[in-house]
Amino acid sequence: MLQWPYYNDQDARKRQIDTLKVFNENVVEIKESSEYRIDFTVNQKNMCLNVILSPDFPNEKPSIFVNPPVLHPWVAENSNQIVGAPGLLNFTIHSDLGRVVQAIIREFQKSVLNITVEVSSRSSEASPRSTVSAQSMLFPELNNFTIEELREILENTDLQDKLLENNPQLIELDLETEELMSSIEEVAQENIAKQQTLDDMKTEVIEIISSIVQMKMNYEELNKKHQKLCEVYDPHCIRNCLREAALKADEDADAIAEQFLLGNIPVETFISKFSEKRALGQARRAREERLAYQLAQLDQTRT
Repeated sequence: MLQWPYYNDQDARKRQIDTLKVFNENVVEIKESSEYRIDFTVNQKNMCLNVILSPDFPNEKPSIFVNPPVLHPWVAENSNQIVGAPGLLNFTIHSDLGRVVQAIIREFQKSVLNITVEVSSRSSEASPRSTVSAQSMLFPELNNFTIEELREILENTDLQDKLLENNPQLIELDLETEELMSSIEEVAQENIAKQQTLDDMKTEVIEIISSIVQMKMNYEELNKKHQKLCEVYDPHCIRNCLREAALKADEDADAIAEQFLLGNIPVETFISKFSEKRALGQARRAREERLAYQLAQLDQTRT
């Protein structure tokens, strides 16, 4: 059995189809990725298998039909669909479609003397002869035994067990079962080995997410501070503050003059404070006018 690493369904489907072409000759694609015909000969008679893959393949086993219909234990009654092939019964996503089809073709070629190719032969399935023919295809070595030997086998469970142990179909089924169990065990071991890596990656992702959340919170906080500083140091805002401060200095100067006229403060104090407030107001007004001019110039260059 070919061992695949992990693939998605589309890749696994393509690789299963590739095995069909690797292990078999005369593979004809009827419908892309869905239906294939494999031609072969049995006793110089042309036969073929039609392999139909459902949309769920390889998670779902394929449907295989033999043409023309034959009498064989692997073929369903009153049908040409193959249902009893060991590889088909035990088909999983880890099976090889090419090997399953190859085993079916070899079984038909090996049982050539017991296969009835004509459809009309199915009308005799209920007869004792057809029953013997089916049993002979399962155990072809019985054809060489005498009636006494067959009776002895029928009465001796040890001989029956030995016959079953040496049956090629059962041996092939056991081998495929062992391969399947080995494949499942390998996949399970690989999954267990990768569990720690998966846990580490999960922890790392959680830490990264936590770091990103913290960075986002810091960014939002800094952005708010930036917006506030932009408002505080906005040239238009500074100009308004200078205008208000100049008006405040003029109001303070007028209040000092009023207090002087009322005789509440002496001349020396009046002259000192009044001059200071007037100078402060004129300086702020001059700065406000200069900033207004610069803003006007800036707006003009932008337009």
